[in-house]
Amino acid sequence: MVHSAVRFAKTSAREGSPIDQKKRVIVALVLNQILSSGTHLFAKATLTAIGPLATALLRFICASVTLLLFELLRPRRERVAWKDIPKLIWLGFLVVPANQGLYLFGLSQSTPSHAAFLYALTPLVVFLLARRFLDEGGARAKLIGIAAAFAGVALILVDRGLAREAQVLRGDMLILLAVFSWAAYTIGSKRLLERYDPMTVTTWVIVGGTALCLPAILIPGTIPPLRSIGLPAWGGLAYLTIGTSVVAYPLWLYALRRLEASKVAITTNAQPVLTSVLSWFLFQEKFGPAFFAGAALILIGVSWVEIQKGTGAAMRARPVGQTR
Repeated sequence: MVHSAVRFAKTSAREGSPIDQKKRVIVALVLNQILSSGTHLFAKATLTAIGPLATALLRFICASVTLLLFELLRPRRERVAWKDIPKLIWLGFLVVPANQGLYLFGLSQSTPSHAAFLYALTPLVVFLLARRFLDEGGARAKLIGIAAAFAGVALILVDRGLAREAQVLRGDMLILLAVFSWAAYTIGSKRLLERYDPMTVTTWVIVGGTALCLPAILIPGTIPPLRSIGLPAWGGLAYLTIGTSVVAYPLWLYALRRLEASKVAITTNAQPVLTSVLSWFLFQEKFGPAFFAGAALILIGVSWVEIQKGTGAAMRARPVGQTR
């Protein structure tokens, strides 16, 4: 998986016809959503075992080391301009302490189904920000698709028994703030992707964000003794580190480089379907008619947004190697 993500980043400059580019973007988004669909389940199990702060620190320290090793081994590394370093640090803050900190602490007080439902708001938040900061067009048509996909998510999660307990409200609010920080990270990354490839942006964003979190290690008892962490928790950390941070994040940026931000964001509504399929595979969960109706609405909504013609400054991304 790691090798595939690196290949996506390296070959972006050598893509041939527009059809080849479109196929690569589709594959990147599909892989991203497959990997992301397991995040809610693995994150909940891991933070239950070792706590949200330990989960975040161990995940991103390991991800930073892995990404730095790949960066050192890359034959053609990109130099980051001094003027872009503050932007990368800001994005690092958005994606590590803000997004993942809020998400993990929120999930520790909420449920995976609530998290999936709230993250279904990502396309709407990204769309609104993209209209303001990236001059994306096609507002009415995109809102129709976003509304259809969100309705599909609601149907699926109701079918799965979306909890209504008042005690999870605090966790839900934290997850909602995480959604806003992820949307801001997505919009902020768009301009940088005109100058750097996805692996470069991912590496320095995660390294910068992790550096901001390192002082938390000084808090007594933040990270339990490593020998006390069980194999299931290590497995969850490995998934979050490699599957999500090292592979899924660059794939997200790869697609964002080629598509409007709203078109990339709408694909997150496929996660409840994929998470449900994973639950069926692992736990033999059964689905009712509402699940299939919701899945159809999501497919219609995502397809509707994707076929809208891209307009505005958001589409003026240039291939790597032709930016400087």
